Amino acid sequence: MSTFVSRKWQYLPIAMLFFSMLAGLYFFNASVNRWVTKTMVSDLDALVSDVIYQLKKEQQIFLTSNRNEFNHYLHEYPQVSSGKRITLIDAEGNVLGDTSLTESNLQTVENHGDRPEFIQALAGDIGSSIRYSKTLSVDMIYVARTITISDKQYVVRISMPMTVLDAMSMELLFILVGLFTVTATIFLVSSILSQYRITDQVNKEKAQQDERIKNRTVEIELLHRLANLLAACNSIQETQKVVEDIVPRILGKINGSVAMMRASRNQLAIQLDWGKPWPGSRSYGPHECWALRKGKYHLANDEYHCLPCGHMDETGDDQVLCIPLTAHGNTIGMLHLYFGDKSVKVSKTTLRSAFTVAEHLGLSLANLSLQEKLRAQALSDPLTGLYNRRHFEEMLDTSLNTAKSKQSYVSLLMLDLDHFKRFNDNFGHDAGDYVLKEVSSLLMNSVAVDDVACRLGGEELAVIALGRDAEAGTVLALQICKLVSELHLELKGLSLGKVTVSIGVSTFPDSQVDRSNLVKIADVALYKAKDAGRNRVIHYNEVRQLASLKSEPELGSDDSNQSSTVTVLANKNKPISN
Repeated sequence: MSTFVSRKWQYLPIAMLFFSMLAGLYFFNASVNRWVTKTMVSDLDALVSDVIYQLKKEQQIFLTSNRNEFNHYLHEYPQVSSGKRITLIDAEGNVLGDTSLTESNLQTVENHGDRPEFIQALAGDIGSSIRYSKTLSVDMIYVARTITISDKQYVVRISMPMTVLDAMSMELLFILVGLFTVTATIFLVSSILSQYRITDQVNKEKAQQDERIKNRTVEIELLHRLANLLAACNSIQETQKVVEDIVPRILGKINGSVAMMRASRNQLAIQLDWGKPWPGSRSYGPHECWALRKGKYHLANDEYHCLPCGHMDETGDDQVLCIPLTAHGNTIGMLHLYFGDKSVKVSKTTLRSAFTVAEHLGLSLANLSLQEKLRAQALSDPLTGLYNRRHFEEMLDTSLNTAKSKQSYVSLLMLDLDHFKRFNDNFGHDAGDYVLKEVSSLLMNSVAVDDVACRLGGEELAVIALGRDAEAGTVLALQICKLVSELHLELKGLSLGKVTVSIGVSTFPDSQVDRSNLVKIADVALYKAKDAGRNRVIHYNEVRQLASLKSEPELGSDDSNQSSTVTVLANKNKPISN
């Protein structure tokens, strides 16, 4: 219905033009008729003046001639040959001569005293009128003037058929109608073509608008999903998967990366990337990026400058967009987009989308960093930086389950600092804390990346050594014991003396026990090491072997027929020399 109404109204200008043309033609025709009549009256008046001039030159004709001679005389005037009718009337209205009448008709013609032009002429004006002629049976235009000859007044009248005037008017009217017709045709055709072009353009614009709305809707949905998925990420690895999957769907096939600010805030390192391998530097200083120095985004090339960032030296002056990632008022990193050749023009749509992606990434990475900090704080010991007992228990369960499924080994090292109380008693608690931190630092540097070093409480430490059997676990414990005994501890210029550790080791599945008993038998081995003189390593298998020799029941095992593997180590029962 709305389409029909709109189409109906679109033809209103054409209809208005048609009616205005008709009204214009009507008024033009009337104006032309008036103008032609006025013009002809003026022309006929000039002819009347010529005839009067001729009559005055030949006044004798009025003294000697009768009607027939007057009539014959008037036929000889040149105005007659151009289709004009000349009539001579006396003051009483009698027609003395008429070029349109024969001599016989002239005798019977009626008196013209009541003719409008005759009356006007006798009154001293130019007499003119348009009326029907009974004699010629046609509309005529009349113009009359008086002439005085020998103190007698006469009226000279010239007339012509209105058909001539009508023909002139019609000719002008036809010309105007032709012009109007051509103009209307051109206007109509132009209007129709314009209407089709406008309709086509409107349809194209509507299609483009629909496409833009569709693309914008998809972009909003993708941004919504990006925000939700980023918020659900628990690690930078998960963030990488989300970014490389969704961001190209938003920004297109553009090579991009995200650099994160280190805690020292003197360097940024690429943490996320997508598309082709990142062509720029993997790490750089804040001074190498124009965007960081300006505090706002930086496009390497535009109509005003060509200033690539220092961290993109390898790409020359190619087109690169850098956008700071901010969260809670702080810059936490940078979003980099590499477009390639410097002639590439970055559209406003791409810029808008990039800014939105940067906003989501900034908030998400800031939250992820905060989560990791909180997680680290929740799982680590604040004094030593080692994992706490909670994480120890979780990792031990996980490690044992993995070892059981993969049929591998897990060795547990339980460490205790020897005579730790004397450090607190002799040098104060600051010295005790210092000793704990130094030993913990050595412990973290001594174990493998996959191993887990923890502080269980006080001076009691533990190491979960993954993939190490009884012998390898004992070797690691000996190395730690030796390195600790070689420490030179000094606090505020005061030597604290020597520190040693005792270590008890148990191994899964050698010991054939569950998690709780694995800790318990490692503690048993630790106590045996302390009883044996401290500063040493004892594996529970050795304890079990000794117990078997003494016919003592084995702790932590109900299987009396299990293997009694003994870790044979040089000087295992002697203190390690320093």
